[in-house]
This record gives sequence, structure tokens and C-alpha cells, in this order.
Amino acid sequence: MNETPHERVVAHVVDRVSGGVPVAVRTYIQNSPSGYSHVVISPWRDGAPSSVWSGLSAAHLAWDTSTVSRAIRDLRRVLRRHTFDVVHAHSSFPGAYVRMVSSRRRTRVVYTPHCFAFVRTDISAPQRAVFRLAERALRHRTGILAACGAGERREAERLGFRPERVLVVPNLASVPTRDGSRRARGLRVPNRVHIGMLGRWSEQKDPAAFIAGAVALRRALPGMTVDATWIGDGQGTTPRPDGVEVTGWLDRAAVGERLDDLDVYVHSAAWEGFPIAILDAAAVGLPILTRRIDALPDLPAALTIDGGLADLADAVRSDRFDAWSSTNRSRWAEYLGPRDSDDQRRALAGAWG
Repeated sequence: MNETPHERVVAHVVDRVSGGVPVAVRTYIQNSPSGYSHVVISPWRDGAPSSVWSGLSAAHLAWDTSTVSRAIRDLRRVLRRHTFDVVHAHSSFPGAYVRMVSSRRRTRVVYTPHCFAFVRTDISAPQRAVFRLAERALRHRTGILAACGAGERREAERLGFRPERVLVVPNLASVPTRDGSRRARGLRVPNRVHIGMLGRWSEQKDPAAFIAGAVALRRALPGMTVDATWIGDGQGTTPRPDGVEVTGWLDRAAVGERLDDLDVYVHSAAWEGFPIAILDAAAVGLPILTRRIDALPDLPAALTIDGGLADLADAVRSDRFDAWSSTNRSRWAEYLGPRDSDDQRRALAGAWG
């Protein structure tokens, strides 16, 4: 794996190559503290690492995740065959597998849930209870719980993780920050409001809730055009009405461009660890309304869909969109707080020790 002498080796265990988890892992590697080299253990496609890892300064090892038993067995093989100073498990299932098969005497085990499985609302209450019990049982095999947000940190502490073993590694936007001219802009097109959501068309992101928001806004703004765009792939069971454009998969540059076409970002996800999509929307200067979820604790009501959609409609009707947008963006900036690559680098140094 060609690590430099005296560098500590971090193995990132990732069971998916789409969605927000690999995006977050990429930033961890890109913003790594000095003195660390990286190995990504993940599913391969056609005998090679997924293209999601292209351009990263990291080595790669294949991981068979086709079934739970194969995932555990193959991960045990990889961890026995190679020596790592830190094993960083990303998301709930890799977190369970790593803590089951690794030895903390030899390696530092770091776990980032990227959203605990027990907060999912698409599974039964008994399944959620089993996932919660598993997290409680495995917490003593965790060196550091590296939460991706304040909500996830709260969940960890409720599970019984000792506070000194829990820290936050802040997620960062995956698109470049746009210049200040975007913030001074009103509606892009007179008499039209363009809303959008970024993510996979899946139960987690809840397209039905986004569609309901678009319908409610159209009812509140008769005589105006309300365009709705879903930025992401269109697979899933939720019907796609004529009034919602689904872009399909886009690369990061195109995502930034499509976000910049919006007037308001509306985040409908039913559960999250900490949504990178919200950071992306903030980076391009959009006002944001989001569903109230545990990942976003203590969020002011005016920034939520339930509490803010009527205010948005009233601001558009009374030609006060600029003022509403400015207030919304200022409140989001206060809520999100300062976060940059240096903040993430310092947090990773604490996690990897």
C-alpha cells in the first residue's frame, strides 16, 4: 500500500459507493491531518474500485458485501491480512462488522454512523429496537464515536457512549462556495418560484414529502408558477408527477449548477446523520427550508418546512422575497456555524489520535 515510513495508516470501511457516505469519506481523506495514509475497503465494480473514489490519494482493497455473512467473513480476512493503525467504519452496518471482528488491542476503532440505523422510519419498531440494542452492546468495542453532527452526538450519548469518547467531525459542502453576488439576487424569474431537493429518490429522502411541499406552495401562490426539481436519480416507488422534474444522476459540477438555478432549497429527508445537501445549498447562497428531524436539533421553526413555508409564500406575494431570503440565510449561517477544512482536519486528528 506504499505508505510513507512513520505514517499511521487509516483504513476506511465503506459498504456503499453512492449517496452521502462516500462523499463524506472523500472529504475526510482530502482533509486528512499530516502523518496519515489511507486505505479504502469497499465494494469493487468490474474488478476495480468504484469511480466515486477517483482522484483520491488512497490505496484500495476489495470487500465482498453481497450478503451479511460474506461481508463479515471477508472483512475479517482483510483485517487479519493487513495491519492498520486506525480502522474507521462508516455507517451502521460496517460499524457493527468492524467492532465484531477487529481487536482494539491492535488498532484504534473509530465509528461514524452517518445516521444510526435505528432512526430509520421505513422499518418496523421491532427492527429499530434490535438495531438500538446492537449499538448499545457494541459501544464498549468503540474507541471513538465520530459523529457527523450534533444530533448524532446526542443519539450516541443516549446510547450510553461516554462523552469523552464522542466527538463531532463536521461534514463539509461538496460543491464550491459561490461568490456574494448570489446573495443579493431575488427570484431568478419574475412570477416564478423554483424549489429543489438534492438526493437519491428513496424512502430516506422522502420524495412524497417534497411533492407535498410543492403542491402546498402552488396552492398558496395561485397565479404564479412554482417549479420543482429533484436533483438526483429517479429510481424508486414514489410516483413522479408531471410537476416535478427529476434530473437523474449528476456529477458535482452539474449539481452545483442545478442548485444555483433554484430560488429555495427544500430538504424533505425523513432521517439523516447530517445532510451534506443542506451545506451544498448554503454554499451556493440559497435560502433553505427543511423537515424537522433529530439530525438538526434545536432548529428554529422559521427554517423548517412546517414553520416556514407559509412565510415564504407570504413574502413572495408581498414582493418581500429578498428580505425573507436574507433573513433565512443569516439564520442558517448562525445555526450551521463556521466550518471549513481546518475544522474538519482538527476533528479528525482527535478521532484518529
